[in-house]
Amino acid sequence: MKVLIVRFAAIGDCVMTAWAVTALRNAGPRAEITWAVQERCAPVVDTHQLVNRVHVFPRERWKSNRWSPKTWREQLIQYTSLRHAKFEVGFDFQGHSKTALCLRLSGCRERFASRATDAFAARLNPPSDLHPTGPHEVERALCLVAQRFEVEIPRLPLMPALEEDRRWWSSRLTGDKPVVSLQTGAGETDKIYPTDFWSAVADRLQSEGLRVVATGGPNDPRLATPSAIDEVGKHTLERSLALVAMSDLHLSGDTGTAHAAAAYGVPTVTIFGRTDPERFRPWGNDGIVLRDGLETKNVNPDQVVNAAMKLLEAKLIESPH
Repeated sequence: MKVLIVRFAAIGDCVMTAWAVTALRNAGPRAEITWAVQERCAPVVDTHQLVNRVHVFPRERWKSNRWSPKTWREQLIQYTSLRHAKFEVGFDFQGHSKTALCLRLSGCRERFASRATDAFAARLNPPSDLHPTGPHEVERALCLVAQRFEVEIPRLPLMPALEEDRRWWSSRLTGDKPVVSLQTGAGETDKIYPTDFWSAVADRLQSEGLRVVATGGPNDPRLATPSAIDEVGKHTLERSLALVAMSDLHLSGDTGTAHAAAAYGVPTVTIFGRTDPERFRPWGNDGIVLRDGLETKNVNPDQVVNAAMKLLEAKLIESPH
């Protein structure tokens, strides 16, 4: 069985999709699974156990030259090149025109789409009539796969092992202090928690004997406090993910690292604003969502610290060593 997974972006959405793809892998251990993904998000897709290969699309370059005939030709060639694999089943977990076109031109014998965000996408691949068990995106993704396969939600999804990057962090974060990773930024401005609030959280957690490591991309805010080890903008996505995966706790707004932490089994404190945590919270039971209205600034640092300490105390009780 040859299966195509289409989920181009974003990082958190790809991680949420990994739960359903893991369920598919568990149901069909011999299936040949290919994941079509945007270049920036490819590092969160495991190629050792989860999928056999990734088909990477340079979406950032295409977006910068979106009206160029050369770009259109390249897109068409990339999409139709998938036909050589002769896929039997394909799933579009995104439902945008670009992903719908990818699925349609791939030549899959059977096509399933979780949604259609525009009329063109709906025409290319009519969305499946889904009735998920709940409102969360993980539940919706699982329901889409269940249109074709008998699947069960896994305890954790299959994620990249990142062994080399884990060793790099282990050589630097020595000692026995619990490590709290803190993502300072988010994909959208209104999802970002105020930087001075994060600094206050870091100060409090350091006073409790914890080691706080701030992480983020090149354009994310940096904390103005010596209480946090500043690693913002210094590492590849793989190395940043390894830090999150090794943490005892992860703090963030509604962004991709929160989903990655949950996927690696790391407890999370996630601050939400306008987005709905019923749909987008980190999946699993080992996390706390904080929300007070539609702005992240309504959540005060004391709430974040109290939630963090609650999760860390619970973790210490479970693993007293």
